[in-house]
Amino acid sequence: MIYTNMRRWFVVSVLIALTLISVTIYPLPSDGVTPINNHEYVAAIHKLINNAKSSIRVMAYQAWYYTDYPGSDSNRFVDELVSAQKRGVLVFVLLETSNWNESLDKQNKDYGQRLEAGGVKVYFDNYEITSHQKVVIVDDYATVVSSDNWSHYSLWQNNEVAIIIWSKAVADAFTLYMNQMMRQAGHEPLPQADSMNHVTAKDLGFKTYQAMDVLPLPNREYFPGVHNAFLNARQSIRVVQRSAQYYTVLPQHSAQKARIPGEPISPMNVLMKDLIASEKRGVDVQVILDAELRKRRSTGEWNVDNSNEDFTMRLLAGGVPVFYDSLTTQTHAKMVLVDDMTIVGSTNWTHNALVDGNEASVLVKSKEVSEIYRKYFDILKGEGLHVTPDTDLFTMKKEMEKKDKEKTTSEEKSSEKHEESSSSSLD
Repeated sequence: MIYTNMRRWFVVSVLIALTLISVTIYPLPSDGVTPINNHEYVAAIHKLINNAKSSIRVMAYQAWYYTDYPGSDSNRFVDELVSAQKRGVLVFVLLETSNWNESLDKQNKDYGQRLEAGGVKVYFDNYEITSHQKVVIVDDYATVVSSDNWSHYSLWQNNEVAIIIWSKAVADAFTLYMNQMMRQAGHEPLPQADSMNHVTAKDLGFKTYQAMDVLPLPNREYFPGVHNAFLNARQSIRVVQRSAQYYTVLPQHSAQKARIPGEPISPMNVLMKDLIASEKRGVDVQVILDAELRKRRSTGEWNVDNSNEDFTMRLLAGGVPVFYDSLTTQTHAKMVLVDDMTIVGSTNWTHNALVDGNEASVLVKSKEVSEIYRKYFDILKGEGLHVTPDTDLFTMKKEMEKKDKEKTTSEEKSSEKHEESSSSSLD
């Protein structure tokens, strides 16, 4: 009887999760793709917005307007979207509203009001669901899928990954995803645009690479897409993640409150075990996770972020090599490489991202593209720290504080000697 009840509740929870947004997923053709990592994203978005011919659709988790810094790129996006609207381009923006992050909620609403003042159609997502996706669709043809928020830190300081897919089919798939998010929030679906009149990579000067298949991975499609890729990996797996968590209990905020006995607590636990199993069968697996150990200029205090430590140590115990990124730079990227497949987007490796929230990632099958992102991985790895079971950021913090104090004391003594010497020469 207990088992029957648990199974019934599990089925109900799955149905609830599926109703959040379900999109038919299958490989789609493209006219090419363009990787745009880190600062390349900023220039690409400016160019796409300024050259849009028929429509611009934006789905953003975080959009900040800086009144003290009018030249900020996220500020310029507002001006450029308004200009596009005024020249006849249909512009639609869907922003996150948060029931747990008051600052984010306030900033996004301010950003939305500035766009609306210029005539741009702005919508807000379902208040109860975190919409973490970062997608820009231009002329229903060029689709940018990324990890980038529209904030100064994301655009200019973090490590981020993004890609442009030049494909009407892919644009249509993500437009369908956006319309389903609109319905989820109680809005009417967005109108179609004149997709025959669109930007092209050649006209805008973007270099493109051929992709055999492009597979959109929104929401609940991400886990099976990555899981299957890991199971079929032959040579190598590379992972870069801002957040990666292993769960011993279901998070309290999760919509999934019951599970079948023996079922994994979270899909995230399955992905971790996939990596270990792949390493054991001879696949070359390497993982880069974000960590932080740096001195704040504003306060002079040393800040430590070791939120990925548990996941890291579990991977190390399973024989998987793990690296922390540069400890002074946030790696906000979410990237998976499996042989000649590249997966980029907004999806963190957390239960909320895989089970509850709105996310958007994309899988691109292309050896050339995979090599580009592999070089990006190697750069981050070279800037980072090879983690061992003995790696402890808090111990490292104490050592840094000690060296910092010794340096300060040495500089003070040197200054005192200089003053004494100057005083003596005057006598």
